[in-house]
Amino acid sequence: MNNNKLDKSEVMQHLMQYNEQELFYREYAALQTDEKALNLFINQYNSNDLWERRIYINGMLPGDHEVFAPETAMWGNQDDIYIEKYCRFMPRLTAMHEYFEIVYVVENAMAIDFGEKNITLKSGDVCFISPGIRHSPLVMEKTIALQMIVRKSTFHQEFFRCLTGNSVISDFFLNALYLQNHRSVLVFHMNSDEEIKSIFFTIYQENYNKNARYQIIINSFFEILLCHLLRCDSSNTEIKLICQEADSRIIQILQCIEKNCKIITIADLSQKFHLSRPYLSKYITSKTGKSFSAILQEIRLEKARNMLCSSNLRVEDIADAVGYHNVEHFIRLFKHKYYKTPNQFRKDK
Repeated sequence: MNNNKLDKSEVMQHLMQYNEQELFYREYAALQTDEKALNLFINQYNSNDLWERRIYINGMLPGDHEVFAPETAMWGNQDDIYIEKYCRFMPRLTAMHEYFEIVYVVENAMAIDFGEKNITLKSGDVCFISPGIRHSPLVMEKTIALQMIVRKSTFHQEFFRCLTGNSVISDFFLNALYLQNHRSVLVFHMNSDEEIKSIFFTIYQENYNKNARYQIIINSFFEILLCHLLRCDSSNTEIKLICQEADSRIIQILQCIEKNCKIITIADLSQKFHLSRPYLSKYITSKTGKSFSAILQEIRLEKARNMLCSSNLRVEDIADAVGYHNVEHFIRLFKHKYYKTPNQFRKDK
């Protein structure tokens, strides 16, 4: 917990000041033409020390963090969402991770290289990067930008809470959460929307101060952020495909499973989409890497988890609401996925 608390009115000034990482990167960049001085500077540190301080430079990353960053590398606790400033002077490194990344440009512009595509984000832009995308950010010296990272499981929860239905946003999340080899970037051009800026600043302030129950507040404001973005005019929203063309049929199938998870069967889907059951089963698996039953179970359990957090319904009623009429079976499945019984999960929340 920080001794010096950050007030909401101080966030912008705080972001404009150089932090520890930026001071390191600035000196590192200034020494690039003097090899001897650069080596002396780098030799003061070891790779693990830099990693713990969230400082990343070529040749000084632990081997298992060279390109791919699993969720376990970024979260040592139970927090769902983490936010920090995108460091100026940071070397242009390539990264790939299994969590969602959200970039918000507060001032000026920054670029993100996705290999075949390069995206320039302007002031006010909000960019969602789905897991598994190899990308390389370039932050200008005068750029102020925030980087929010969110667990995949948190996106599951928030998706089912407020982003169901047919929209460019729900299509993006369904692709990112379920489809194999489908990598896309969702960009909102919000210009100078003060409400969006205020939400990001509140999340940043809460993450910095870490007062009691700060993570609950962060998660709540994240949900508000998604709802505000859902209101965004479609002309200001775009999905940029990094690889693989979109398949509208699999999206429609996933939406149908999500909407009717209590009673849906593979036979129902087969009839609705005019596909034979064997073909439909293989089609779903080929597109998602999971069977119909595995996807259905995942959706049911995520909805049940959300209901445990947001209602006082009995476990038996929640099990029935998501399609499990045998409560003992439901409890076993829930515990296998979340390592806690439903009652334990609700108590710990």
